[in-house]
Amino acid sequence: MNTDKLMQVVAFILKRNNGSMDYYNLIKECYIADRRSIDAIGNAITGDSYVSMNRGPVLKGLYTFIKDKNENVNDQKKWNSCFSVKDHKISLLDTAISDAYLSDFEENILGSVSDQFYGYSYEDMKKYAHADSRFPEWTPVEKGEEIPLPLENVMKAVGISDKEIELLIAEKKVFEEEASLFHTH
Repeated sequence: MNTDKLMQVVAFILKRNNGSMDYYNLIKECYIADRRSIDAIGNAITGDSYVSMNRGPVLKGLYTFIKDKNENVNDQKKWNSCFSVKDHKISLLDTAISDAYLSDFEENILGSVSDQFYGYSYEDMKKYAHADSRFPEWTPVEKGEEIPLPLENVMKAVGISDKEIELLIAEKKVFEEEASLFHTH
């Protein structure tokens, strides 16, 4: 996961929501945007991994940052300097966060998702996210538990064939290996 890009995604959505929103809604909007990107081009925007939790699919890295529990202390400090979480609200502290990692395509998806759910309350988003078969890749679990939600399951849920999934996953691994040579995040 590229922490800087994830921070840019979060900042982009928060800016479109007057700088603050319920973090449950933020997590869902990020997941929905990733899912739409996977459906369109076979690749997620955030590069985060996913887990199934009791309230639906969740971006694991984003969730750990919000809960102030990311294992990378330096990344958590950087996150905390840009975002504040209080009473289930996440707020943007640094409005100068760059969007250099976001393509026009990604910004269009993020903007579309943000516009669709603008003004949704926690209850509205919960109702949307828990509608029957909205996210067939999600496995309900007990509160406080989580299980991995593999990218392959999301790809399959949006209709990507097994053969195409195999190719996309192999391509993603090569890209990640190359990126790790040049970037430490």
